[in-house]
Amino acid sequence: MEEEASPPGLGCSKPHLEKLTLGITRILESSPGVTEVTIIEKPPAERHMISSWEQKNNCVMPEDVKNFYLMTNGFHMTWSVKLDEHIIPLGSMAINSISKLTQLTQSSMYSLPNAPTLADLEDDTHEDNL
Repeated sequence: MEEEASPPGLGCSKPHLEKLTLGITRILESSPGVTEVTIIEKPPAERHMISSWEQKNNCVMPEDVKNFYLMTNGFHMTWSVKLDEHIIPLGSMAINSISKLTQLTQSSMYSLPNAPTLADLEDDTHEDNL
């Protein structure tokens, strides 16, 4: 399976990529100094890959996640900025393919009622000023 790099002007040529990146491509492409916005898109995952991952991890993926992977098996977007006459790589956004997807177990540390609150942040700020 071959990965496909999308050329500049992504929003026009591949509308589904614009949706996948929540409009970030359009924002980056219209930002002064930003250059070389590229996306390496992977071919869609096959249903058996999703089923296999679910069985291996003993959980069911949400439908929207399944639909995402049936559209593309992940992608990698990068962008650079032009500073003086130099092009400097600046940003990267990636969604892993199913083969690199890891199930996260819920930690009790950040579950309610132990989740940090605004009061916790205020306590930290107060301590820094002492």
